[in-house]
Amino acid sequence: MNKFFSDALLPKILGIVMILTLSGIALRPHRITRGFELARQAQKINFPDAARQLAALAVQLPYRADLWQQAAFAALAQQDFPAAIKYFTQAETLSPAGMLALGDAYQQNGELAAAIQTWEEFNNQFGPSEENLARLANAYRLQDNYASAITALKELSTFNLQPSNLYQLGLLLAAHNPAAAPPYLRQAAELDPGIKALTQPLAFAIQRALQRDEPAYAFLNAGQELANQNRWPLAAHAFERAVELRPDYAEAWAYLGEARQQLDPASGRDALENALELDPQSFAANTFMALYWQRQGNIEASKTYIQHAAALDPNNIPIQSYLAELVAQAGDLGAAKDFYQHIIADSPNRSLAYQAMAEFCVRYNLEIAETGLPAARQAVLLAPKDAGALDAMGQILLRLGDQLNAERFFLRSLRSDADYAPAHLHLGWLYILKDEGVQARDHLAKVLELAPNTATADHAQRLLEDYLTRKSGK
Repeated sequence: MNKFFSDALLPKILGIVMILTLSGIALRPHRITRGFELARQAQKINFPDAARQLAALAVQLPYRADLWQQAAFAALAQQDFPAAIKYFTQAETLSPAGMLALGDAYQQNGELAAAIQTWEEFNNQFGPSEENLARLANAYRLQDNYASAITALKELSTFNLQPSNLYQLGLLLAAHNPAAAPPYLRQAAELDPGIKALTQPLAFAIQRALQRDEPAYAFLNAGQELANQNRWPLAAHAFERAVELRPDYAEAWAYLGEARQQLDPASGRDALENALELDPQSFAANTFMALYWQRQGNIEASKTYIQHAAALDPNNIPIQSYLAELVAQAGDLGAAKDFYQHIIADSPNRSLAYQAMAEFCVRYNLEIAETGLPAARQAVLLAPKDAGALDAMGQILLRLGDQLNAERFFLRSLRSDADYAPAHLHLGWLYILKDEGVQARDHLAKVLELAPNTATADHAQRLLEDYLTRKSGK
């Protein structure tokens, strides 16, 4: 692909040029010969001028239609996408590789619709191929054209049963047609057991929801699990399908509002207001509206909705903790601490209540030894195998300077749940403090894999960048 013409071909070309010269057809043989020589020299040293030289030859030798394609490949190699498009489209015909590359050039140039049109034409001219279908599936997804992406992935699976393709197909079907998703998710997990932890909960959520014979409910459950996996574009699509089927479905509108916020923090309010209008007592709608106002910086408005949600479910510790966190964000740490104490008093036998207090102390560096440590100990005593409780104890110990035992608790947390992203984050930070770079990078990279597009991942990314910057500056 990168060799535009061979030394073996050059004598033949020059021979043709001489015949044309003798017959009086070609008037500038020296310029043409010189053009080939310049193009060959430019190609040997990967000089950017190779594409221009080959294009000039294509103009002078119209019977050599292949030169336009060679010029285009040369431009593509230099990432000159407009020139590549220009040269590819000058050619009367393109080879399969040329048509694939033209689509690539369009996509790289920000012309996704033209890329899709090119790859669809590839199918018409040459028939489906694995390379082309993979490009089409990805491009359709970028357009949010899930129906076409599903069709392309299904056809792609006839070429190659790669677990990654089956998994992507299962994810798209979960958002677009949940009932069809479980077989593909299961097959993907059979071929790659490493993704079973992701496919199994999604397939289970869909199969459980299908038992109710309510399509909108199946879309809601599929969307919730996709959201749990931080696949918000797909989750939003599932919630949109749910409200299309049931415009009166308040919970689906609430989740749609949160999904839209995840994709654009300034959006989602209309969907949330619709949910609250349909059901003012919706726990999900009140909770997500509180999150919306918190993101807008309006703590008082956020507090109003979260208080309503807390009243609807007084035993919900995460919601009660969220209300306490709003008090802390308003600047009254003493009142926030008292709120956490009330949570513990209301749920004295629940590890999560003590874990919330310990994490509050870490978050605000408040009474680490006096309040945080006893709370973390009680959390572990009540749930000795809970990853969150063990991680909270590790955080407390790390703040107290006990790196040895902090590491032990972080590792215990990961033994309980190898995919608990916060423990990977805190262990990565600990290894940075110990200047154990390889282990630090491994754990922080794991956070990015497990929890993409989350605050936890953002924290891990910052730690990685800061650490690498410091190391490169030494």
